[in-house]
Order: sequence, then C-alpha cells, then structure tokens
Amino acid sequence: MFDVLRKISGQVAAAEPQPAWHALRRAEVHKDLALTGTTRHWLQRLPARRRPYRLCTAYPRVANRIAWAWPNEEITAQVLHDLLVDSRGGRAGFPPWINRELRRLQEFNQQHRKELRREGLMEVVGRVMGG
Repeated sequence: MFDVLRKISGQVAAAEPQPAWHALRRAEVHKDLALTGTTRHWLQRLPARRRPYRLCTAYPRVANRIAWAWPNEEITAQVLHDLLVDSRGGRAGFPPWINRELRRLQEFNQQHRKELRREGLMEVVGRVMGG
C-alpha cells in the first residue's frame, strides 16, 4: 500500500503549484509533512478502492485532519464539506484528482455511516410489529 504512495508522490509534487494563501497560514511543522500513526491506521482500514493515496502523498496535513475526524460522523462530514466547498471565496481548491478522492471519501462516509448506524428501540419495535 505504501509503495503506491511512493510511486505517485513524484507525479503529484510536480503538478502542484504553490497557492497564494500559503503565506497566510501557520508555518508548517514536522508533523504536517508526514502521515501520523492514526492516519496510517485509518488508511489501512478503508476499503482499497476508497483509500486516498494521492491526498496522503500531496497533502498529508489534510489526510491527518480527516483521519482524526473519522470516528465522528458529524465532524467528518463537516471537515469534508469544508474541504470541498469554498465558503470563504477566492480559494483555488484542490487539483481534480484530489477532489475525486475527497468526494469518494464523502460518499463512503455517508453510505458507511448509514450501514453501521444502530437502530433505536422504537425503530426495532416498529419493524418487529410490522409498522
């Protein structure tokens, strides 16, 4: 899995221009440049077709943020929404291949949560009673 990350790292880095807002953001620290253990664990637990390899290679800071939020449905939905929708205006956004990975994660998050959501007592009673 990590071999794939190494293979595409050169492709993504060559295609990525430096955004103008880069100067407005806090300075990067060492942990922003690499995937955390939490992110690696999250990545391994995702189905192979949903793993955002290019995102992890080009934007490990963003991948770390998503992995941190992943256990909570609402926080994850908000993080992904904030990454995909420019609510502040004037942002260039991510390259198309990163957008596709983020959208796949967003779809998986919505679908996955519905499949894993536990039924409440009234839902079980209604299903059992035929209502």
